[in-house]
Amino acid sequence: MSDWYISGCFVAALIFVLVFAKIIKRVSNCSPETIRKIVHITTGLLIAITPFFFQSKWTLLAIAGVFLLAVTFAVYKQWLPEIHGTARLSWGTVFYPASFIILVYFLWDHFKLVLITAMLILALADALAAIVGQNIKAPKMLKFGSDEKSIQGSITMFISTVVIVFACLNWYPLQQELTTTYLSRLWIAVLVGVIATACELVSYKGSDNLTVPLGSAFTLYYLVSHSSGDILCFSVGAILALLVAVISVKAGFLSPTGAVATFCLGTLVFGIGRIAFTIPILAFFILSSLLSKVGKNLKQNTSDIVEKGGCRDICQVFANGGVAGLLLLVWFFTENDIFYLLFVASLASVMADTWATEIGVFSKSTPRSVITFRHVPAGTSGGITLLGTLGAVLGALVLIGLSSLSGPHHSPGILGLKESVALLTAGIAACFLDSILGATVQAINVCPVCNKNTEKTIHCNGQETRHARGLPWMTNDVVNVLCAVSGAFIAYLLL
Repeated sequence: MSDWYISGCFVAALIFVLVFAKIIKRVSNCSPETIRKIVHITTGLLIAITPFFFQSKWTLLAIAGVFLLAVTFAVYKQWLPEIHGTARLSWGTVFYPASFIILVYFLWDHFKLVLITAMLILALADALAAIVGQNIKAPKMLKFGSDEKSIQGSITMFISTVVIVFACLNWYPLQQELTTTYLSRLWIAVLVGVIATACELVSYKGSDNLTVPLGSAFTLYYLVSHSSGDILCFSVGAILALLVAVISVKAGFLSPTGAVATFCLGTLVFGIGRIAFTIPILAFFILSSLLSKVGKNLKQNTSDIVEKGGCRDICQVFANGGVAGLLLLVWFFTENDIFYLLFVASLASVMADTWATEIGVFSKSTPRSVITFRHVPAGTSGGITLLGTLGAVLGALVLIGLSSLSGPHHSPGILGLKESVALLTAGIAACFLDSILGATVQAINVCPVCNKNTEKTIHCNGQETRHARGLPWMTNDVVNVLCAVSGAFIAYLLL
């Protein structure tokens, strides 16, 4: 049968699922969330088996693209509550086809089983975790942003993912391709289970429909397509990332959400980037965290102005290290060492910005606005001091100097004098751009009780602040992301 005939049957099956869900909603007392999970599991299983029927990936990509546009419009118009109606705003139904499109494009030709396994994890493990978390009595909850996750649900996610991956790895046609033992396959399943669970924990507003399949697929793809030595290095990287996360929580460097984000990012960097990528990101995290602790008492005077404290949460971790993580992935797939240099540049930029703040608090002089050069209160976004500026230069220098000790495994010594100067220039320029954004477009609120300008949305006695100036969505974390991106972009132009 042709792909278009099969696609017609496939679309008809999806329509039948939606109609069936509407009937159940009308004739039963099932909650909207339960009906949504039924649709989630059923459609997920249908999507997971598509590689068995379709000849070409382009037909599937066309169908998924149309479906992506349709559900995006449905969410915007608040239609089809059977698939996206929840008690909270969720973009999960938009992320679902988006993740499928990405996986089909990259995995269809040589790694169909990885594609199938990732979609099964999303269809079954993720749904089971939600069902257990919502129906268990007296669940132990963890707060992740505005979302709450139950420990019991996360355990369910881990166990079901391990079972799914192990079963797929031992599927008969694949046994002829894999040379690993049953014990090795079980260990691969455990690693994928840990990553999938961590990706589900850091999800927000339905983004687990993107993070879970992509994180699971990449981990499984890497482990089944690389040598036993690479699997060992990845395992060591995951263990090291876990130790860093746990110790950082104990030391007060990270919140629980920041620890999970650090584990995800650290596993990627330590396990795949090895020593060349590990040195700069550890240098940024450890040295900046220690410096933040040194100036903790001095920052008490600005605590009612600055949105974030020294204990980094999930948003701060990804705002400072997320761009570097993406650049590592691009380097991994392209093996182009320019992306290693851009990786270092992004970290040099956020290191310069962080050290400018942490060292600037020791300045005896009043900060001046980077735009008007008038005096501004300490802690004001866009305020700079001479000492803070010197701190920015020092931070970028330290990170670039430590990064020059190593390089990607196939080209050590890539960071010479020319490259170092370019990265230093990019880091300092990005730091000043961060200050300019903070002084112009970063969101600033005003407290109705004390009339003080602040980055916080909640101020005196839990009172909500009012937006005073800047773009409402331009938070300090967004500015930090732009700092990292601009540092990498400027370095690219200079190099």
